Amino acid sequence: MSASRRTSALLILMAVVAVVTLPWALFSARADLSFGPHEARYQITADSRLTVDFGPLGKLLVPADEYLPLGLGLTVDIGQIPVSGGDEDESHAGASERRSDGDSSDPASESGEGVGGGTVDALGGDIASYASLFSAPQAQVDEVVDGMTAEILARWALAVCLLSGVAVAMAFILGPVRLAGIGRALVGKELIGIGLVTVLVLASVGTAVLTRPQPLVADPAFDGTPLAGAQVTGRLGGVINTAFTAVKDFAEDNDAFYDQVLANLRTQWTTRPLTGNWSDRGTVPPPMGADQSLNADVSTFVFGSDLHCNIGMARVVGEVARMSDADAYIDGGDVTMTGTSAENYCLDVLDDELPEKLPRMIVKGNHDSRETTDHARSAGWKVLEDSSAEMSGVTFFGGPDPRRTVFGSGPQLETDLTADQYAQKLRTEACASDFDIMLIHDARIGAPSLRSGCAKYSLSGHWHKRVGPETLGSGVRYVSSTTGGALANALTPGPLKMDAELSILRVDNRTKRPIDVQIVTVSPDKTVTIDPWKTFPRPVPLIAQPPQTEPSTGGG
Repeated sequence: MSASRRTSALLILMAVVAVVTLPWALFSARADLSFGPHEARYQITADSRLTVDFGPLGKLLVPADEYLPLGLGLTVDIGQIPVSGGDEDESHAGASERRSDGDSSDPASESGEGVGGGTVDALGGDIASYASLFSAPQAQVDEVVDGMTAEILARWALAVCLLSGVAVAMAFILGPVRLAGIGRALVGKELIGIGLVTVLVLASVGTAVLTRPQPLVADPAFDGTPLAGAQVTGRLGGVINTAFTAVKDFAEDNDAFYDQVLANLRTQWTTRPLTGNWSDRGTVPPPMGADQSLNADVSTFVFGSDLHCNIGMARVVGEVARMSDADAYIDGGDVTMTGTSAENYCLDVLDDELPEKLPRMIVKGNHDSRETTDHARSAGWKVLEDSSAEMSGVTFFGGPDPRRTVFGSGPQLETDLTADQYAQKLRTEACASDFDIMLIHDARIGAPSLRSGCAKYSLSGHWHKRVGPETLGSGVRYVSSTTGGALANALTPGPLKMDAELSILRVDNRTKRPIDVQIVTVSPDKTVTIDPWKTFPRPVPLIAQPPQTEPSTGGG
């Protein structure tokens, strides 16, 4: 047999194997993802239904004809709710250092770094998570589609390679003579084989038709909602009206709140302050006919931090990014409440709300986890992990917060280093790196780098209180307040309980120095305030600084 015929035979074999194994890959695939606040396992079925199985409580059955083709369905086995977010008040860890930096107040204790503390109602948090799913289902749909597709393709590829490999190995072992003899023996049985396959296919189709489930009995509680036509079974039916009404009311209130916020934002945007420098040299765009070399090459960044799963404010972040014609979005961490895999949904919603092709960067906060940043990286975000990355001509350097805050046990270290030890390590790395702006979650961790002169500028969050831009040591720091409006001991998702802030920064690409910042503030009464541009001070040369010693602080 010639090489071309062998190649053709192999391709035909693989095609046949691919057709035969596709149904197996489709219906055997399992994907461990999330469903609202729950961990969940997803599996393809052939009953034209979305079946959400809550175990002993019962099932939620939703018609899937509009969502899945060819009569396919989807089963979701609901698992446990991972440990939800909380925080032990961390103000004591940074109070002495902040006072030594000239801050007269304790930002963490005043503004509520203790997101979701011990007094947070866990049931209310679950309702908020379900409402988030109800308000922004596309992120959940995308997660399921991506997860199931990857699992199906992996199984399919494995089956094709395995069976094709076995067939090729058998052909090699038998040799061309025996293989030809087997082929001649099968020729006479070809029609019988085709007939047998046809019978089996028809039998399978007939069985599928005869075993189709009975039509759903729609629960009136879902009328007028995206779950219209759904049915509830088991004990779940006894509580669905109360539970679903609570979720529906929460979602409707949340949507109405942020719909009005967005309307107010668009109104305020048309009259926002436009003054401010267009370069760090104080020049403005010259008039027509003047020396155009004075024009500044400026990059605009939208900077947020401490969103804490508030998907309503994620809508505001996306809108500000669009209206400001931002070159990139930068996040200072704490996108989630405690960094569980189920909370990846919170980052997915933010990702969906941002303009599609807008570059985006994130650093891990103490309420996030490595799972959070791994998920962000898989979604195309640049993640700083003791590393540098360029965004719109500006090089950022930073690393993850070494802590992870978990409800019930307070901050836990994810590394072998305490926060203070990591701050010193980051200073050493900063001194050996070439970058323009440092991005970290907690300003206290970036302080040694600023004092040493190894970082000229730093951006951070964590304190839930805006600080600066102001000089610190030889550098300049800017601390963003909470973009999610995260108040201590209160649920973050939903209408705001405290002011939420978002920053628009302009950076001169010729000198790589921040020029100024404009703050967008959203208040609990739905008002939106856009401040005048505030100029960044310049770093102070080390020679002008008096000797400083590092303060002794707790372990973070």
